[in-house]
Amino acid sequence: QRTIAIAGCSYSHVIQCRDWLPDEIGAIAWFSFDNPGQSPRIPIFSGTLFLPESFKICGQHRYRHDAALWSFREANRLANVNHSRGRALLQPSVAHFQQKAFQELPEVERTAEKMIKAGKTDEALAYITAYTNDFATLTMKRWEEHRNELWHMFGRGF
Repeated sequence: QRTIAIAGCSYSHVIQCRDWLPDEIGAIAWFSFDNPGQSPRIPIFSGTLFLPESFKICGQHRYRHDAALWSFREANRLANVNHSRGRALLQPSVAHFQQKAFQELPEVERTAEKMIKAGKTDEALAYITAYTNDFATLTMKRWEEHRNELWHMFGRGF
């Protein structure tokens, strides 16, 4: 028996299903790469048409700077070298992205639902796809910044 948040985790997700919403937005996969205790959850709607190109690249067997996984893994692994200092750096960003999603999603869902009810399903799908991709890109960029901060923090020793 183990907890879900371990350093060797590749990804994790929690599926949230809401039958009162249209199918395109009724389910969200709250997805995180690498250690779920150190990575933000990215909301991916069931109607999302595509994800960033870096999501298509496997980084599981070797380092790939173009794989989304490594946007998170490198910072998370560096943070584990000195867990108390690393955690103090990452946790505010995990909380920030969680709060961002909780604040923004009700409006995103209302907007998409109105579009769908107005017969503009294609526009709604493009809208939620753009939201998901923008959210994912922001999290990847932030974790790449954390990687740089951690190298700076530990550059002369761990």
